[in-house]
Amino acid sequence: MTEANKNDYRVGDDGFWSRAWVAPLVLAIAGGLVAVLTADADRLGYAYLFGLFTTATFMLGGLFLVLVQFLTASYWGVSSRRIVEVVMSGAPVVALLALPFIGGVALGKIDIYEEWQSAAAHGDHADEHGDSDSESDSESDSDTDEHSMLELGTSVAQAQDHGGDQGDHGAESAHEEEHAHTSQEAALHHEVVRQKTGYLNTTGWAARGIGYLIVWSLIALMYFGWSRRQDQDRDPKHTLTMQSLAAPSLILFAGSLTFAAFDWLMSLEAAWFSTIFGVVIFAGSAVAILAVTILIGLSLYKRGLVGDAINVEHFHDLSRLMFGFVCFWTYVSFSQWMLIWYAGIPEEATWFHKRWEGGWQFVTYLLIFGHFVAPFMLLISRVQKRALPWLQVMCFWLILMHIVDIYWFVMPQAGGFHVQLADIGALFFVGGVFFAYVFWQLGRVPLLPVGDPRLQRSLHLHQIY
Repeated sequence: MTEANKNDYRVGDDGFWSRAWVAPLVLAIAGGLVAVLTADADRLGYAYLFGLFTTATFMLGGLFLVLVQFLTASYWGVSSRRIVEVVMSGAPVVALLALPFIGGVALGKIDIYEEWQSAAAHGDHADEHGDSDSESDSESDSDTDEHSMLELGTSVAQAQDHGGDQGDHGAESAHEEEHAHTSQEAALHHEVVRQKTGYLNTTGWAARGIGYLIVWSLIALMYFGWSRRQDQDRDPKHTLTMQSLAAPSLILFAGSLTFAAFDWLMSLEAAWFSTIFGVVIFAGSAVAILAVTILIGLSLYKRGLVGDAINVEHFHDLSRLMFGFVCFWTYVSFSQWMLIWYAGIPEEATWFHKRWEGGWQFVTYLLIFGHFVAPFMLLISRVQKRALPWLQVMCFWLILMHIVDIYWFVMPQAGGFHVQLADIGALFFVGGVFFAYVFWQLGRVPLLPVGDPRLQRSLHLHQIY
């Protein structure tokens, strides 16, 4: 550890971290050019959403980790908390990057939500004509809907029952029949979407999106501001303030993350729904931020910029938490699939059908084995968690799997599996801008929350198990 930063743990004149922000900025410029030059308008909307939400999950994971540390008044993570705080403080950057996307959807320039947008627009148009014909049409509409529901129930029962009575010769035709969309199924699908337009409409969607960004930015800036002021005045009242506001902030965080996942990702398939979807996104975000924290912390530790303030004991705790969230991600992801499979309701299964056909089956298997089986086997041991080179490799792998996970959420709505340059370019653009800010911020603030009253306990952390 150099003389320049031994008291306040700053980057100082370290050659790598003083200029680390340049590399992601170059990637952002190159990625933006590639995305714009290679994508058509339809694909660019999906690609930008993929890059934006992937990047947002790192920031949201950081927000969660900071809030939960203050909620629990824990001391073990204080020395590594500044890394997380800096990532969290990028919320306004995410907000600025999200505004073009929200504006594009609101103005009709991005039509990836065309299904519910057109249904909402049709409903508004119908309302303008008044209710003069409503009574005359209500009985016939009711009879038609009832008839459609009965027909749909019959076709579903037949689809679920058939297969046992057929030989191999009829297997292909049976598969086609199961996946065929009857007129009754189509009518029911459109009716489900129409009934959601009270929530899924352009005005409400855009207003809620701006609201999420404001909530995230305010919480992040307040907590980062208090922590930075405490670096200077060493006043413990800042810790008490952040601790007292952690519970309501976590409630706001949980609600906004859940509904942002509903609005931005789940509504791509307008008729589909899952009440645990927000929890799945949260679990992936937690894995991602812990992996990023470990990687940045390892880099600072190896270069002597934090001395022993962040050491093997801290990395062991972070890796155990990361391992736990890998298992939690698996639990909630499997629960979502299992409950939909068990219910056997065709309109609920369509979301998984899209991720099992058109080449997406490989990606699904990759997530099963790459996001759970391999990390579980390769990080379950205490020895593996404390082997820093091995831990570094696993963190890179889990970040890659998290990116694949968000890709798997977004891109099947655009069609079959085919990675395009625009997808990678959009991710590099949004992620590059965000991490250019993060790395720049790390170069100008103390790398530890030096004014936190619990810092000394964190510095002397020692594991006995």
